[in-house]
Amino acid sequence: LGHANYRATYTVAAQARAAGTPVRLSDAPPKCGACILGKQTRTPVPKVREGEQSTERGAIFFVDPAGNQCTCSASGNIGPLDIVDDFSSYGWTFPVTSKAQCAPLLRKFIIAR
Repeated sequence: LGHANYRATYTVAAQARAAGTPVRLSDAPPKCGACILGKQTRTPVPKVREGEQSTERGAIFFVDPAGNQCTCSASGNIGPLDIVDDFSSYGWTFPVTSKAQCAPLLRKFIIAR
């Protein structure tokens, strides 16, 4: 699913104009915001590691409390708390209802490990 490209749109409009339908071919078709976002790419994760990796499981964790998301989940959560172990690269994601919930949840996570 998606949109036809500009050339295909122009060809169809030119054929419609030839058939007698009033069409303005001087204006370009409007740009679709979803299509523009879909064509954007992310920078790849670097293959070379900076710094030394942890030598034991659970020694270093990387934590990312993502900000408020545009939509709220059915259970009222507004964002995720992502935790990644530096040694194994294993990741956990916990849904949170607010950023204030991140610190107690992280405390429980570290104590349980």
